[in-house]
Amino acid sequence: MLNPRWEEGAFTEHLSFFQEAFQENEETLAPVSQYVGAALREARLQPAMEGRYRLRSRFGRPSGYAGYVGGKHPLAVRGDTSGVPVASQAVLVCADLAEGETPAEAAALLEVARLYGRASQYTIMPERSVIFALWPRLAAQEDPAAGLRTYLEQPTWQLDRVRAVLYVGLAPRRRAEVQALLDEYGIPLYRVAVPPEEERATGSGTAESAEMAASRAARTLAERTHRRLLAATLTGGKMMPALGDSIRVPRPCRPDAQKP
Repeated sequence: MLNPRWEEGAFTEHLSFFQEAFQENEETLAPVSQYVGAALREARLQPAMEGRYRLRSRFGRPSGYAGYVGGKHPLAVRGDTSGVPVASQAVLVCADLAEGETPAEAAALLEVARLYGRASQYTIMPERSVIFALWPRLAAQEDPAAGLRTYLEQPTWQLDRVRAVLYVGLAPRRRAEVQALLDEYGIPLYRVAVPPEEERATGSGTAESAEMAASRAARTLAERTHRRLLAATLTGGKMMPALGDSIRVPRPCRPDAQKP
């Protein structure tokens, strides 16, 4: 868990499937739904919605896919300064899965989900719960924030217990929009950036095919997401995140401060 071993071929498999699925099925997300559901199930994630990974539909299509790994804080009966037990808190890790866009973000998320789901079977990690979600879009003109917006309106986890949103591959131009959306619910946003073009071009030191470059970019995203998520789900013994992260846990107001 602290030094994960990534399955190299898995990134390529995810990328190949998503690229072909969107090319061959321009009007349906059915093959994508089946693939993502199978991937989350194989990763040992619990379904977010009453036995299924598909979230509620928008215009006849799923608004997203989500599963979770339950928190395992050994002192779950004790609350932190917010009064919410650590195991009952959650971090939402999400990414877009859109037609016409590189699916590296989705591939990275699925592999991080696999890492945490499997590790949870034989370790006491993560301490906080983790929700993994993908927001699918068929058409480029669709609202890119529709999946997250629908989730916030119809959440699968109590939102006042969601400590942060880690958005994998969120474009800088969309950061202000997504942060404004989350501000309505008092949830901080943490963006996991896509590797810069120059880093992707020189990172391996050798000439690469487009497929190899995309797979390496997905792995880099997975590594960055894992580092951020590890910091967000461990508490360092003080009911606060460890590893230098800065997720803000709200403090309850004093009784006299709540009076009008």
